[in-house]
Amino acid sequence: ILLNNGYPLKFIFDNINQRLRHLLHDDFANKPEIEKENVSYFTVPFIPSLTNNMKNIIKDTDTVLSYFSLNKLNTIIKAYKDGILKGSLTNVVYKIECENCDAIYVGQTNRKLSTRINEHKKNINKNTTNRFVITEHRLNFNHEFKWDDVKILDRETFYYKRLISEMIYIKRQHNGLNSQTD
Repeated sequence: ILLNNGYPLKFIFDNINQRLRHLLHDDFANKPEIEKENVSYFTVPFIPSLTNNMKNIIKDTDTVLSYFSLNKLNTIIKAYKDGILKGSLTNVVYKIECENCDAIYVGQTNRKLSTRINEHKKNINKNTTNRFVITEHRLNFNHEFKWDDVKILDRETFYYKRLISEMIYIKRQHNGLNSQTD
């Protein structure tokens, strides 16, 4: 109800926790001190009819019951985070598949994946002798790549580990375009 009326989650949880602390403190403050040597403690789910019956049965024993709720707030209220878009990911090893054949290119970047993919796409427009292998494949066979279906193979922050990961994935490809010279 509070969430539907626009109250922030932090406010809701703070008030619930404050009320629980107050109830627990009052409950313990009103109980006489029990000798701790012979006391048994049990934690049971709070089910109104069952809990009251159990309380009446054990009231003359040295047993203390504590209760837990079966209906927890985290099962009712979910604070979801927005997922990170694939193109915004950094420090990734990725693969791009050719639409027209089974050729695959594996690469790595520490920048946003979308930036690197755009470089691959635009490299075909450059008049240079140092073209990407994807560009060579596109020009030689008049093929296109699945730019919108780039697969993330690994995420690794450390550069050398990312290079090793890239090399491993390149070696796994049967029809890889990479000219692996390392």
